[in-house]
Order: sequence, then C-alpha cells, then structure tokens
Amino acid sequence: MKKGSGMKKSRIWIGFVLFIIVAAVVLIVVFRGKTIAVPEYKTANVKRGKLQAIVSSTGTVNPINTVKVGSQISGNIKEIYVVYNSIVQKNQMVARIDAAVYDAQLDQARAQLLLAQTQLLEKQKEVIAIQASVDSARASLRSAQASFLEASLQFDRIAKLTGKKTASQSTFDEIQAKRDTARGAEEAAQANLKAAQAQLQRVIAQEKGARALIVEREAAVKLASVKLDYCTIRSPIDGIVIERAVDVGQTVAASLQSPILFTIAEDLKHMQLEVDVSEADVGQIQPYQKVEFTVDAFTDKKFKAEVRQIRNSPTNIQNVVTYKVIADVDNKSGLLRPGMTANVSIIVAYQDGVLKVTNAALRFRPAGKIKEIRSEKSRSITERPIYVNTVKNLGLDDKQAKEFEKILEDVGKKLKDTMQDAEDEDEKRQGFRLFMTRVFTRLGAILTEPQREKLRAYVQNLIATRGKNRGRPAQVFVIDEDGRPKAVKIFIGITNDTETEIKPGVLREDDKVIIGLASLAGAGSQESTNPLLRILSGRRN
Repeated sequence: MKKGSGMKKSRIWIGFVLFIIVAAVVLIVVFRGKTIAVPEYKTANVKRGKLQAIVSSTGTVNPINTVKVGSQISGNIKEIYVVYNSIVQKNQMVARIDAAVYDAQLDQARAQLLLAQTQLLEKQKEVIAIQASVDSARASLRSAQASFLEASLQFDRIAKLTGKKTASQSTFDEIQAKRDTARGAEEAAQANLKAAQAQLQRVIAQEKGARALIVEREAAVKLASVKLDYCTIRSPIDGIVIERAVDVGQTVAASLQSPILFTIAEDLKHMQLEVDVSEADVGQIQPYQKVEFTVDAFTDKKFKAEVRQIRNSPTNIQNVVTYKVIADVDNKSGLLRPGMTANVSIIVAYQDGVLKVTNAALRFRPAGKIKEIRSEKSRSITERPIYVNTVKNLGLDDKQAKEFEKILEDVGKKLKDTMQDAEDEDEKRQGFRLFMTRVFTRLGAILTEPQREKLRAYVQNLIATRGKNRGRPAQVFVIDEDGRPKAVKIFIGITNDTETEIKPGVLREDDKVIIGLASLAGAGSQESTNPLLRILSGRRN
C-alpha cells in the first residue's frame, strides 16, 4: 500500500517537473529576441551669451499727427489744387468753394454798414443843433435871472421910500409888477432850458444807438468776410495729402458738422507705432525701451523704434484689456506707410554674458520619482555669489578673502542648522537675515576704514535690491551617472520665446540639461522581455 502510494507521488513530481521544463521551453521560444528599449534623453548645453526679454504684440504704423481738413461753410467745390500724395505747406490753398453767394453777403453787409454810418452822421448833426438850443436856453435863463434881480432891488428901494411916505403908492405897485414879471420870465427860461436838455439827451441816446448799429454792421461785415475766406480751403500744417474725399462740383453741407475734405499727415519721415499691449505685460514697458518690428510689405526687414508713451486709457474687448503703447519710428527711407500692420517686439530687458538655457528644459518633466540636486551642496564657498561679489566690490586682498571664506564657513554651519529646524518660510527668511547680519558684522572687523565705507554702501544696495537679482525659482533635469533624470533647483531671470537666463548656481556653462525624450525604439541599452530569462538572471523588474 505504501509502496504504491510512493510510486504515485514520484510520478506526480516527475510530471510537474516535465511541465515546468516544457513551459520554460515554450516561453523561451515565444519571447526569444524580444526586447524593450530603455529611453534615451535629448539634451542641450547651458550656454553663456546675450539674452534679451521681449514683449510681443501687434500694432499699427501711423503718422505722429494727422489732420482732417474740413469745410466750415456749405457750397459747391469749384476748384481742387492737390491730389493724393501731394506735398503741402502750412496755409497753402488746397481747394476753393464757389464764393458768389458769400461775395454778395459781404457786399450787403458793407452797404448796411454804410447806411448805419450815415445815420450816425445825422444824429451827430442833431446833437449839435440841440446843443445850440440848450446854450441859447441857458443864456435866456441868465438874462431872466438878471432882470429879476434888478427888479427885486428896485422893489426893495421903493418899498423903503413908500414906508417913509417919500414914494407914491402907484410907483410901488409898478415896481412890484415888474418884479413879478421878471420872476415869471426866469421860471419860463428855466423850463425852456430843461426841455432843451431833455431833447439833447434823447438825441445823444439816438447817437449811441447809431454807434451800436455801426458796431453790429461792422461785425456783420467781418462775419461775411470770414465766410468768404472760408471758401478758400487751406492746409493747417506742413505734410502730405493721404486722402481726398471730394471732387470738383461736389456739394458740401456744413449745417450739422464739418464735412471732411482731405486728410493730411504731418511729416511721414517721423511716424509712430501704436501697439496694443496686454495688461499682463504692460507693467514691463518703460519709456525709451527699444522696439523692433516687421511689416507684411517687407517681411525680411526689421525696423527700429523707441517707446515714448504708455497711455493709461484701457481698451476692453471681450474682457481682454489692453493698453496703447506709443513708439517713435524713423521713416527717412519712406518705406513705411500709414496704416501698416506691424509685428512688434518690445525689448524689456537685455543682458550680456549670462548663463542661459533653452525653454524646453524648463518644460520637461520625467515620469516617476526623481532625485534632486541642492545647489548649495555642490558649490564651494569661493564659487558662491556672496563671496565673489563681496570680494570684488570691497576689494579684499588675499588674506582678507581667506578670512572671509572662513567666516562664511563658520556662520554657514549655523545657517544650515537653522534651516533644518525652521518650521515655515518666515523662520527661514529670518534665519537668512541673521546669517547675513553675522557675516557682515564679522567681516567689518577685518576691513580698513575705506573698505568699511564701501561695505556700508554695499549692504545698503543689497537691501535695496533684495530679491530682485535672485530671480524666480524653477527646475530642470540632468542625467545622473546611472542614466536617469535628476532634478536641479535653479533661479531664472529674464526670458524670451526660446531661452531663459539662469542665475549663478549649481549649473555651469556647457552642462547638459534634458529637453525631452530621444526615442523608445532602437535607442539606448536594451533589456529582454523574456520573463524566464529575467528571473534566471536575477532581474525582477
């Protein structure tokens, strides 16, 4: 019983081993020669050279000053003296409106003025005549007053004599009658004088009315003369005619608004570029920045301009806000014409001799977990910007430079501990400020007095420009010794469409950074996909 059972178990094990062998053979045959490619990466070198940051947009080439010449009067165009592209001078006659009606209006106004002047002369004569009457009435009054005075004196004498019984009553009555008559004559003379004076005032008022009428008629003559002058259309500026909107015989009506007859551009040798810049980019634009642009008429030629003005008035089109930037253009060649569309690049920053990398390196992100290089770990103290800039700006000698290097090493150890213990970014910033304070305090002790003055100015400049020169944080990838991507933390500066500035750090000139995958088939080392071979070779994945 036991013997049969043992033989049965042996057969089972033999069958299992044979099954494994057959399966292994099948796997080897099926997967023989099949491999997968380990990916290779495209790389680009970190370069040193010139870099300019630009803001790209579109704009329009226009004259600096464009005047639309219109007509202030209505009438028929009788003559036109200019055509398209005619060069004109200021006050030059460019057209003339039929002036027959306005000539007649001027003659009529002059005739009415002459009539008013005649009426004034007549009133002036009346004034002279009435003035004579006034003078005569005044003389009569004086005569009457003298007569009344004489009669009054005689009456007083006779009254005394009558009281003494030396004069008769009849004589007294006669003298009293003369006195009363003289008084009446005086009153009549006064009334005549007032009447004459009143008549004089009336005529003087009429004379003033005649003078006012003359002023009115003179204004009418001036108005008619101005309208007649408006029949001659003149250029208000020196320039070139870029548009003509009328022809001879055409009627223009200026009753509601001035009709446009010509458009004259001032000096096409100096034009302006009007660029629409988005609100996201307008903060980078400053006056006097250089501008390069092309136009469709001359795609192979770059034109130059210079920013003159950033206008504050926004333009909102479908919630897209733009601001108008004006740049001056030298058009002495005469190639540019009003209204041309320009593809514009405004140079907002320029650096020479900077490290730069292609933008593809900043966009690349590998799959899976990656290692990271810390820039501070890979640089010696003498390569760090704080050391290089301080030695250069303060003029440290070799001995001072060595001592400064030791200061950075000693204080840097404390900074490292502070950064490891910091719980948030605020504590890290405070630790870095303390680091800088300790470094420059100890450095000041080994400096000469002139160097201390430079140190104070240097520190003030660092405070004023803190954060400006550091740049923005970013990340690129390099290939490590195992052929795998490894992250590098960097700080970047100005950028354009193709390249970006790298601030001094772990990367150096000619270092290679990953910009993408090269190929998955037929490239790089290859690994077998045969699971049995991989197991037998000890590779699990």
